[in-house]
Amino acid sequence: MKSFGERLSYLRNKADLSQEELAKVFKIAKSTLGMYETNKREPKNDMTARMADFFGVNMYWLTTGKGEREKSENSFALPEEVVSNVIREAEEHYGVSLRDDPVVESAVRDLINNLAKMKKSSQTKG
Repeated sequence: MKSFGERLSYLRNKADLSQEELAKVFKIAKSTLGMYETNKREPKNDMTARMADFFGVNMYWLTTGKGEREKSENSFALPEEVVSNVIREAEEHYGVSLRDDPVVESAVRDLINNLAKMKKSSQTKG
């Protein structure tokens, strides 16, 4: 699958959903979904993140076709207080809101999983 549209269509068909059914899930027009699947239009990052979450796939794989398709089930979790403090500090420093944003959530999840993989890899080599 070379394109985003092909990957999206594959996931929709694998889930046995019609374009109309999936469009209702994401509250978009069926024609919009059709344009995504035929690569005539690209969704915004927040929509792509919602799609990746809905299908349980890695957002990076969905957008690029690279990396692992499935989200890791061994998600590494930091204590909620640590995550909240880091987010609060970044919001204050940059003057932006990072809460309730699926793109931020997906990026943080991917970052934590990659850090955990690196840590595990360095432990097995040493």
